[in-house]
Amino acid sequence: MTMHNNLINGQWVAGKSYAPNLNPSDLSDVIGEYAQGDASDVEAAVAAATAAFPAWSTSGIQARFDALDKIGSEILARKEELGDLLA
Repeated sequence: MTMHNNLINGQWVAGKSYAPNLNPSDLSDVIGEYAQGDASDVEAAVAAATAAFPAWSTSGIQARFDALDKIGSEILARKEELGDLLA
């Protein structure tokens, strides 16, 4: 079974607990276990986003394009995996 942690401030953070993600077509098929964050995880994520905002808000068009292009390329590279998860 694959355990999926939360990405907070560039680090994978284990959850205090985990919840199963079930295949809606077959409830006996557990796709993976996903971290359940608590208030301290939310506070850490908000603090990281707040700290990153000044650099992002003053970045140029090219830097934003590069970041979004990288994200889009990753999504396309993993389209089969993501399609399976969504299905």
